[in-house]
Amino acid sequence: MDAGRLDKRAVVMRRPIITDDAGDDTGQRGDYAPAMTLWANYKPLSAREAAEGGRAQNVETGTLTIRDSVQARTITNGERIVLQGRDFGVTGAGLPDRRTGMIQLNISTDLGGQ
Repeated sequence: MDAGRLDKRAVVMRRPIITDDAGDDTGQRGDYAPAMTLWANYKPLSAREAAEGGRAQNVETGTLTIRDSVQARTITNGERIVLQGRDFGVTGAGLPDRRTGMIQLNISTDLGGQ
């Protein structure tokens, strides 16, 4: 992908590990906080209606393409992406493509429902 197509700013939100006074992991996580900001390309794949908890929810899924980097390789499922003021969940993180130098992330968001 041409780097010029990376035309959106994506903020990766991560829940930091909470440590005690000695610096040991407490097994708990804090609130989501910005971890990194990346240039990205977003391609919506579908908007569908899904049943969640007995009520209809509109769900949008898409692919977010980012440049491969050491930092980008740390993105995992369960993290959040803020893109154009909308909050997406990472549902899949692909392996870096050595040919293109890009990583593709599957992301989805709840658009609300009835």
